[in-house]
Amino acid sequence: MRHLPTLAVLVFAAGFGIAAAQAPADKNAADTDFLFRLGLMEGHLMVGHELVKAKQVPLALPHYGHPVKELCEDMTSYLKAKKFAPFDKDLIALEAGVTAAPDAPATEAKYQTVIATIHMARALAPAPLRASLPEMIKVCASTIDAASGEYGEALEQDKIASVVEYHDSRGYLEWVAQQVKELKAAHADAASQALIDRFSAVLVKAQAIVADLLPAPTPKASLADYRAIAAEAREVAPK
Repeated sequence: MRHLPTLAVLVFAAGFGIAAAQAPADKNAADTDFLFRLGLMEGHLMVGHELVKAKQVPLALPHYGHPVKELCEDMTSYLKAKKFAPFDKDLIALEAGVTAAPDAPATEAKYQTVIATIHMARALAPAPLRASLPEMIKVCASTIDAASGEYGEALEQDKIASVVEYHDSRGYLEWVAQQVKELKAAHADAASQALIDRFSAVLVKAQAIVADLLPAPTPKASLADYRAIAAEAREVAPK
C-alpha cells in the first residue's frame, strides 16, 4: 500500500493508475476522509485475517503492519480532536501476536478487539453522515478507486508481481462489500435498494478481478479494465 493523500474525489494519474486526490472542500471533508481511512485499515486487517486462516502467514503479516505504518498517523489529529484514545499500540500488539502465534486464541482475541475499536471509532463521524446513503456510497466508490490503484501497483509487465498490493485491493473490496451489506439493511425503501443494487453490481465486477486469494501470475483483468469499473462506481455514486 502506498501512502494516500487526503481524500476528496480519487482520480488516477493518466497512464499510471496511481490514486491521487485533491483537498476536500465540503464541510464533512475531515469526517469523510476519516471514514475512508478507517475502511482501508479494516480492509487490510480483513484480508490479513483471511490469509492467516488460509495458513498464509507470511503473506498476511504486511497487512497487520500497514495500518500502523501508513494510516495511523493520518488519523491522529482527528482522534485527538474527538478525544478518542489512539489504538496504534493495539495494532502493534496484534501484529506481534500474528508473528509469534498466528493460530493462538489470544491472537484472535486481539484481532476481534481491534476490529471492535475501529467500529467504535467510526461512530466518531457525525451520525447524519454515517446514515446518509449518498455519502456512504461515495466513500465506498472512493475505496474501489483506491483498490484499483493498488491493483495497478501489483502489476508489472502484465503479470501480478506484487501479491501484497493485490491483497490490498482485495481487502479494500471486502470492506466495501461489508459496508454495502450494512447499507442495504439500513435503507429499506425502494429507491435506496435500487441504488444499492446498482452499486453492488459494479462491486461484483471488481471483486471478480481479485477473486482468487492466491492468484496465478496472469491477472484476470487489465488495469484499464479495473479503472473502468472504478469509474463506473463513481458514476453510480449520487452527485
